[in-house]
Amino acid sequence: MFLNYYYFLSEAALDSHAASAFDLNHFFEQLLLESALFIKIIIEGIALLIVLFAIIKAIKSMTLSFNRINGRRMNRQDTLLLVRIDLGTALSLSLEFLLAADIAATAVAPTWEKLGQLAAISAIRTFLNFFLQREIHELEHMRQSNIRTMDTQLLTE
Repeated sequence: MFLNYYYFLSEAALDSHAASAFDLNHFFEQLLLESALFIKIIIEGIALLIVLFAIIKAIKSMTLSFNRINGRRMNRQDTLLLVRIDLGTALSLSLEFLLAADIAATAVAPTWEKLGQLAAISAIRTFLNFFLQREIHELEHMRQSNIRTMDTQLLTE
Protein backbone atom coordinates (compact mmCIF):
# COMPACT_ATOMS: atom_id res chain seq x y z
CA MET A 1 0.00 0.00 0.00
CA PHE A 2 2.79 2.42 0.88
CA LEU A 3 4.50 1.59 -2.42
CA ASN A 4 1.30 2.30 -4.32
CA TYR A 5 0.98 5.64 -2.54
CA TYR A 6 4.63 6.48 -3.30
CA TYR A 7 4.16 5.42 -6.92
CA PHE A 8 1.05 7.62 -7.17
CA LEU A 9 2.91 10.61 -5.69
CA SER A 10 5.89 10.14 -8.01
CA GLU A 11 3.57 9.91 -11.05
CA ALA A 12 1.75 13.07 -9.94
CA ALA A 13 5.07 14.86 -9.47
CA LEU A 14 6.27 13.80 -12.90
CA ASP A 15 2.98 14.84 -14.47
CA SER A 16 3.07 18.23 -12.73
CA HIS A 17 6.72 18.67 -13.74
CA ALA A 18 5.85 17.85 -17.36
CA ALA A 19 2.85 20.14 -17.17
CA SER A 20 4.93 22.98 -15.74
CA ALA A 21 7.59 22.44 -18.42
CA PHE A 22 4.85 22.54 -21.04
CA ASP A 23 3.43 25.71 -19.50
CA LEU A 24 6.89 27.28 -19.43
CA ASN A 25 7.48 26.31 -23.05
CA HIS A 26 4.07 27.70 -24.00
CA PHE A 27 4.82 30.91 -22.07
CA PHE A 28 8.12 31.50 -23.88
CA GLU A 29 6.58 30.70 -27.26
CA GLN A 30 3.84 33.25 -26.58
CA LEU A 31 6.46 35.74 -25.42
CA LEU A 32 8.38 35.26 -28.67
CA LEU A 33 5.19 35.62 -30.71
CA GLU A 34 4.28 38.84 -28.91
CA SER A 35 7.84 40.15 -29.31
CA ALA A 36 7.81 39.35 -33.03
CA LEU A 37 4.47 41.13 -33.39
CA PHE A 38 5.83 44.14 -31.50
CA ILE A 39 8.96 44.21 -33.70
CA LYS A 40 6.76 43.92 -36.80
CA ILE A 41 4.68 46.91 -35.71
CA ILE A 42 7.81 48.99 -35.03
CA ILE A 43 9.33 48.13 -38.42
CA GLU A 44 6.05 48.91 -40.21
CA GLY A 45 5.94 52.23 -38.36
CA ILE A 46 9.45 53.03 -39.56
CA ALA A 47 8.39 52.18 -43.13
CA LEU A 48 5.41 54.52 -42.85
CA LEU A 49 7.59 57.30 -41.44
CA ILE A 50 9.98 56.92 -44.37
CA VAL A 51 7.08 57.32 -46.80
CA LEU A 52 5.62 60.23 -44.82
CA PHE A 53 8.91 62.16 -44.74
CA ALA A 54 9.49 61.47 -48.43
CA ILE A 55 6.03 62.78 -49.30
CA ILE A 56 6.54 65.90 -47.17
CA LYS A 57 9.90 66.49 -48.85
CA ALA A 58 8.34 65.95 -52.30
CA ILE A 59 5.51 68.39 -51.58
CA LYS A 60 7.99 70.95 -50.26
CA SER A 61 10.14 70.60 -53.38
CA MET A 62 7.13 70.73 -55.68
CA THR A 63 5.72 73.88 -54.12
CA LEU A 64 8.95 75.73 -54.65
CA SER A 65 9.13 76.77 -58.26
CA PHE A 66 12.92 76.54 -58.41
CA ASN A 67 15.56 74.79 -56.34
CA ARG A 68 19.17 75.73 -56.01
CA ILE A 69 21.62 72.88 -56.49
CA ASN A 70 25.34 73.58 -56.76
CA GLY A 71 24.60 77.28 -57.22
CA ARG A 72 22.53 76.71 -60.36
CA ARG A 73 18.85 77.28 -60.80
CA MET A 74 16.92 74.28 -62.00
CA ASN A 75 13.81 74.33 -64.12
CA ARG A 76 10.61 72.62 -63.06
CA GLN A 77 11.26 69.52 -65.14
CA ASP A 78 14.58 68.94 -63.39
CA THR A 79 12.93 69.59 -60.04
CA LEU A 80 10.25 67.03 -60.86
CA LEU A 81 12.94 64.57 -61.89
CA LEU A 82 14.75 64.99 -58.56
CA VAL A 83 11.48 64.65 -56.64
CA ARG A 84 10.69 61.42 -58.47
CA ILE A 85 14.16 60.04 -57.74
CA ASP A 86 13.93 60.92 -54.03
CA LEU A 87 10.39 59.61 -53.68
CA GLY A 88 11.20 56.41 -55.56
CA THR A 89 14.25 55.79 -53.39
CA ALA A 90 12.17 56.29 -50.24
CA LEU A 91 9.45 53.97 -51.51
CA SER A 92 12.05 51.33 -52.31
CA LEU A 93 13.53 51.62 -48.83
CA SER A 94 10.04 51.44 -47.33
CA LEU A 95 9.32 48.24 -49.27
CA GLU A 96 12.49 46.71 -47.83
CA PHE A 97 11.38 47.60 -44.30
CA LEU A 98 7.91 46.15 -44.92
CA LEU A 99 9.47 42.93 -46.17
CA ALA A 100 11.61 42.78 -43.02
CA ALA A 101 8.48 43.28 -40.92
CA ASP A 102 6.74 40.38 -42.64
CA ILE A 103 9.77 38.15 -42.11
CA ALA A 104 9.89 39.11 -38.41
CA ALA A 105 6.21 38.25 -37.99
CA THR A 106 6.69 34.84 -39.60
CA ALA A 107 9.94 33.97 -37.80
CA VAL A 108 8.34 32.38 -34.73
CA ALA A 109 6.33 29.15 -35.19
CA PRO A 110 5.36 29.66 -38.82
CA THR A 111 2.54 27.66 -40.35
CA TRP A 112 2.43 26.56 -43.96
CA GLU A 113 -0.31 29.12 -44.56
CA LYS A 114 1.82 31.95 -43.13
CA LEU A 115 4.85 30.80 -45.12
CA GLY A 116 2.77 30.78 -48.30
CA GLN A 117 1.51 34.29 -47.58
CA LEU A 118 5.08 35.43 -46.87
CA ALA A 119 6.27 33.93 -50.15
CA ALA A 120 3.50 35.67 -52.10
CA ILE A 121 4.03 39.02 -50.36
CA SER A 122 7.81 38.73 -50.77
CA ALA A 123 7.44 38.01 -54.48
CA ILE A 124 5.12 40.98 -54.99
CA ARG A 125 7.30 43.38 -53.00
CA THR A 126 10.48 42.16 -54.69
CA PHE A 127 8.80 42.55 -58.09
CA LEU A 128 7.70 46.11 -57.23
CA ASN A 129 11.12 46.97 -55.84
CA PHE A 130 12.88 45.64 -58.94
CA PHE A 131 10.88 47.84 -61.30
CA LEU A 132 11.07 50.80 -58.94
CA GLN A 133 14.87 50.50 -58.82
CA ARG A 134 14.98 50.23 -62.60
CA GLU A 135 12.90 53.40 -62.94
CA ILE A 136 15.11 55.23 -60.42
CA HIS A 137 18.18 54.19 -62.41
CA GLU A 138 16.60 55.51 -65.64
CA LEU A 139 15.61 58.78 -63.94
CA GLU A 140 19.14 59.27 -62.61
CA HIS A 141 20.50 58.58 -66.08
CA MET A 142 18.10 61.22 -67.49
CA ARG A 143 19.18 63.65 -64.77
CA GLN A 144 22.86 63.14 -65.58
CA SER A 145 22.22 63.66 -69.29
CA ASN A 146 20.23 66.85 -68.49
CA ILE A 147 23.13 68.15 -66.39
CA ARG A 148 25.59 67.40 -69.20
CA THR A 149 23.30 69.15 -71.70
CA MET A 150 23.05 72.22 -69.45
CA ASP A 151 26.82 72.27 -68.97
CA THR A 152 27.34 72.05 -72.73
CA GLN A 153 24.86 74.87 -73.33
CA LEU A 154 26.58 77.05 -70.74
CA LEU A 155 29.98 76.41 -72.32
CA THR A 156 28.77 77.28 -75.82
CA GLU A 157 27.22 80.56 -74.71
